[in-house]
Amino acid sequence: MLVHPFQGRLLANLAILGAISGPAYAAGTGEKQVAASVGFALAGSDASARPGMQASVEATIGFSDAWAGNVVASSSWQPESASGGPRHLTAVSLGVVYSLDAVRWVPFLDLGFSLADLRGNGASSQHLGPRAGLGVEYQLSRRWTLAALVRFDYFALRLAGPGSTHDWWACAALRIGRVF
Repeated sequence: MLVHPFQGRLLANLAILGAISGPAYAAGTGEKQVAASVGFALAGSDASARPGMQASVEATIGFSDAWAGNVVASSSWQPESASGGPRHLTAVSLGVVYSLDAVRWVPFLDLGFSLADLRGNGASSQHLGPRAGLGVEYQLSRRWTLAALVRFDYFALRLAGPGSTHDWWACAALRIGRVF
């Protein structure tokens, strides 16, 4: 089978990048990282979902070379729609991150709990639920990182306000971070 020239160059570049990768050094013991992300979001209730955009900031502190704790503040905006559902969602999450710190590419798993404020159609409600995320971080340098990640929040418990108890939020984002 013949490979298209563009595909051949892409495969060669990926092979070279993998071969020259060095140690990654994700946030280690006592190190701190501050990061910001932007991306695509879906917010929904029961079976309906509304697309939009999201932005978040997060702070991470390393417990060991593999484990870290993090706090994430996220906000997403979905355009007006006749189907209802949240128009603006703000969440604060507290969790832990497990990283495979082996090469310049660092895969990670992010687990925690989120407290969210959902606003839309003139109403506001507060929810609590679990968060799960998965991503890969690339070490641009010893201090700068770039990551692609996906996160999912399921707001299982309504704390206050009207609305469904089955609200959820998902995002796919790019994140840039600085390790201190």
